[in-house]
Amino acid sequence: MMDIRGFSEKGAWYKGNLHSHTTNSDGMLTPKESAELFKSRGYSFLCITDHDRYSDYSGELGDENFLILPGYEASAVLYSGITLRRRIKVHHVNAILGTSEMQRRAVCGRPEHLEFLPQRVFFGSWNGAAVLQEMVGRMERCGFIAMYNHPLWSRVSEYEFTGTRGLFAMEIFNYNTVNESGTGFDTLHWDLMLREGRRILGAATDDNHNEGKFDDACGGWITVKSERLTHDEIITNILAGNYHSSSGPEIYDWGVKNGRAFVSCGAVSRVNFIAGGCVNDGASVLCGSPDETMEYAEYKLSGSESYLRAECIDRYGRTAWTNPIFLREQ
Repeated sequence: MMDIRGFSEKGAWYKGNLHSHTTNSDGMLTPKESAELFKSRGYSFLCITDHDRYSDYSGELGDENFLILPGYEASAVLYSGITLRRRIKVHHVNAILGTSEMQRRAVCGRPEHLEFLPQRVFFGSWNGAAVLQEMVGRMERCGFIAMYNHPLWSRVSEYEFTGTRGLFAMEIFNYNTVNESGTGFDTLHWDLMLREGRRILGAATDDNHNEGKFDDACGGWITVKSERLTHDEIITNILAGNYHSSSGPEIYDWGVKNGRAFVSCGAVSRVNFIAGGCVNDGASVLCGSPDETMEYAEYKLSGSESYLRAECIDRYGRTAWTNPIFLREQ
């Protein structure tokens, strides 16, 4: 029987947001105000990803207890036409500065602080898959890691992003677009990619702009297990999938032991074990009544699962997601 740890045994938990905006693009808070907001809510790290503008506030706004991850959000836009300029589709990709080793191996230099980056603009038609691959490739060459953002909101087709090489994660929950237009949930494409053997992680984010039209801050986050709160340690553990995503509940432990998947979490009403493999692989564990909650659930593996992930859902529908365990690699 295989035993697999979902999280590392050692380390502390660090809460962070990988997608946020400031007055350097279309956000309403200054970088300092944004950092103070997340620090006051118990966050340990924040990535500022302003549109098409790289920023590095790690020295100015970060300290030993609060980490700023340098980054930006690159964009490509397909318009309906030159005269009637309505956005048909967009690619939004977060570039997060990689580890020191990734930066050392980079074949092109990273942008300067607050440097504008060219937005890719198309009219009438585009090769969406090729456009995205070029964007992600450039990020890799410059020492960044790439996360694909809010595909449902972006109106892209499946073939335009699910085959992209070099993405470490995709947004499965975007708090801003959930509250703006109900287009912020997307585990469907995540599972389609995982079923095809793609090793891609999920992430919950805010994408906060703080305009006051609706709540878009501190509603989606990841919690990383790491022995130290440093840039290299946090990025390394993110890339290893050593974190969970959440819009409410917390997950404390999970994995496979003696042929049974298990998850330990805060009080929830439902746990879904989502699996690749054969029809009916996976299971949902539900409480017996609306007033009951549980903090632990199990699922006996059938033996045909290709990957497994867990969702922990509380009575209000708020969800926490593990990253997948790839069982056929074990």
